[in-house]
Amino acid sequence: MYCCFFDVDGVLLDFEGGFTKTVKDYFKLDVADDFVSKSFWFSDLLTKEQVMEGWDYFLQSSEFEELEPMVDPEQFNAAFGAYPVHFITNIPLDCLERRKKNLRNAGFKFDSAHCAGFIDYDGYSTQTKAEVIKELHQEEKTVMFVDDHPDNCLNVRESFPEAEIWLMSRPFNDDFEHPEIRRARNWTEVLEHSGNPPTR
Repeated sequence: MYCCFFDVDGVLLDFEGGFTKTVKDYFKLDVADDFVSKSFWFSDLLTKEQVMEGWDYFLQSSEFEELEPMVDPEQFNAAFGAYPVHFITNIPLDCLERRKKNLRNAGFKFDSAHCAGFIDYDGYSTQTKAEVIKELHQEEKTVMFVDDHPDNCLNVRESFPEAEIWLMSRPFNDDFEHPEIRRARNWTEVLEHSGNPPTR
């Protein structure tokens, strides 16, 4: 049986699409509607200064809490509804309620949502995703973790070597390889595999 932990922005919800659309409009950028950045920090689209300015604007925008699902919520709920489900996303703590609202409005069912990761925000204490999982993990269950950033996958792998860890493919993580971390090209692979959970 699983105890499931999922990243949100870029895994469950289309963060890249929402952010790109917002900064494209804000900075009046001439880029294609289907543009996908190959950089985690959008360096192929924005300067460092623009990223910071665009991020501040995005946090205040309605787009921030209206991100589109990257997996069908009904399929997700059907696949994982029998297990504890916790979401962990690396956004400012004062934005968490808006992100939870986004998830609920999209139709996702979950037990809890938390802020954690390697990006620091002023005024907030920082936890890694592995530290959050340690607080929530039920010993008799296998940890399942899905994220799109290799650092978070490695962090969880270090603390939970028996965990089932998936890296969701994105252009910025194409060059990452690890023998114990599974790569999911899309959600179909994760959903199909979840139909055969480990027993303990």
